[in-house]
Amino acid sequence: MQFKNPEILYALFLLLIPILIHLFQLRRFKKTLFSNVAFLEKIIQNTRKSSSLKKWLVLCTRILALGLLILAFAQPFFPASETAVKPRETVIFIDNSFSMQATGKKGNLLTEAKQDLLTNLPQDERLTLVTWDNAIKDFDPATDRNLLLDLDFTAKTTNAESLLLRLNTYFSNDQTTAKQLILISDFQDTGLRQALDTNQVSQHRVVLQSTTLENYALESLSLERTGERYNLKVLLRSSFPTQTELPVSLFDKEKLIAKASVQFKERDTASVNFQLDTDQAIAGKLSIADPDLRFDNDFYFGINKTNPLKVLAISNADDDFLKRLYKSEEYQFTSVSENQLDYGMLSEQNLIILNETQKVPAALANLLKTHTQQGGTLILIPAMYVPSSTYTNLLNTFGFTAFSEKSDLPQRITDINYDHPLYQNVFNERSSNLQSHVIQTYFPLEKTNSILSLENGAPFLTENNNLYIFTGGLNITNSNFINGQLIVPTFDKIARAALSLPQTYYTLGTQNKFDINTTIPEDAVVVLEKDNQQFIPLQKKQGNKISISAEEGIEKAGLYALKYKNDTLATVAYNYNRNESKLQEVILEPIKGVSQNSNIPDLLNTLEQETNLNFLYKWFVIFALLAFVLEMLILKKFK
Repeated sequence: MQFKNPEILYALFLLLIPILIHLFQLRRFKKTLFSNVAFLEKIIQNTRKSSSLKKWLVLCTRILALGLLILAFAQPFFPASETAVKPRETVIFIDNSFSMQATGKKGNLLTEAKQDLLTNLPQDERLTLVTWDNAIKDFDPATDRNLLLDLDFTAKTTNAESLLLRLNTYFSNDQTTAKQLILISDFQDTGLRQALDTNQVSQHRVVLQSTTLENYALESLSLERTGERYNLKVLLRSSFPTQTELPVSLFDKEKLIAKASVQFKERDTASVNFQLDTDQAIAGKLSIADPDLRFDNDFYFGINKTNPLKVLAISNADDDFLKRLYKSEEYQFTSVSENQLDYGMLSEQNLIILNETQKVPAALANLLKTHTQQGGTLILIPAMYVPSSTYTNLLNTFGFTAFSEKSDLPQRITDINYDHPLYQNVFNERSSNLQSHVIQTYFPLEKTNSILSLENGAPFLTENNNLYIFTGGLNITNSNFINGQLIVPTFDKIARAALSLPQTYYTLGTQNKFDINTTIPEDAVVVLEKDNQQFIPLQKKQGNKISISAEEGIEKAGLYALKYKNDTLATVAYNYNRNESKLQEVILEPIKGVSQNSNIPDLLNTLEQETNLNFLYKWFVIFALLAFVLEMLILKKFK
């Protein structure tokens, strides 16, 4: 038994007062003379004994009653559990990811969770509320209810391991407190189903179930240009195979420009095509009507009117393969002989290719260096019939060591650096089967960060300071590289590196860097604007090229206008990740020491009962009253 107010127990010492009074309060008897006192003395003795016994009984009942009252005021109790008398630290994680938009019994799951918490949280306890993107410390349900109601969905989720480690930081290191973590989620993220790796925190999971797992999502799109038309292919996904026919609307800003219907035909994927003109920029939005998860009902994309990338080949060899590579409308290809080169052309180019030139004058090397410093890209394809020293000055200008003497030992191209930016997102899978690419002669170059390597480990393609170097000639007598599988993605990606124009769309939370070609003052900045709200992204100016990085700061999907003052330079589209679009039935495996609950009120009620104190003061008051009653009976009835 424990006491809520143990300091009151000191009042028990006051019980000595009536005892002392009883012991020292002696009654004096008056003597009366009688002729025969034998019988009278016997009566007096009996009276004295009964009176003394009565006084002792009254004293005991009074002491008992007062003692019971003192104990009652000290509020004795038995704790309901071992942790009931400990201070509590409570952290509640509320999953506000997009899957919580699913329909529950009282609206969407997030709204249901917020309402249940406000209704059932104890009003006299401070706790910490944590979401994927926010944390509210010392939350008071009575005064901070609006902070809870204002919690909204977010795309800023992390992996579950990072989240659980983060949740652990909200607990103190005090070993005398009872710590408890409550996870409120639909547990569509399988990582959340793991327990927090600590023995100091009791964990409780509330599994919120949606009333339906049905959901349709605009998954992705691809854009291909055919002549004067764009073919826009849209992929849709369902949570499970279905026969549903779903209408898809296409908007340019707020204007409806096309509408189509897609049928799933007992599959969980379907696609639909739209045809668009190439002579106009489009701030596009695809839309479907789905009442469940709403974040994936819209898909944004942008088609900007851009000038073709300018590619200049300075050749002293056959460059037909370059003409074929850069023949599409996206490129403006120019080829000149090294003897007819006008240096004034260099400043206008995005990509310059030195195709087996016999010499590289110092003046040309300096202009090429300036070209790359202003954001352009340079490719060197050496001629194998000239001395290796021909390119020494150019290589040194870009931070390379000189070529070694030519090697006539044929080599196969066997290794590819898939992690290099040149080949990122190019191949569906990694393969080491590059045996068909062979080079007859090459200039050995000191080992560096190779993009493509020969079987002896020497680099075949490498890059530094925007200079891409092939160590051997690409003509068909020296190599079959131009007839292989790598030629197209390699030269295409190098050209696009010169001016990485905005993609059709970006996914929030992933790398999104792009370039824009414009002429603005050196100290000017461009902004991304949506709904009259502006955001200044990271930007770097190189000549007329501005490199934009907007990985941080963009939190909402939509169409953003890249603007300088009042001029719109491009439209950039951002979409939410679709990882949570496919709802799944959640079956959690039991974890030792972790409770699992189906609703918030039941869990909070159970936790409240564990902190209850079984008070006994009522019984002590009752027994004190009984002691007073017993005293009255003794005084009246005892003779």
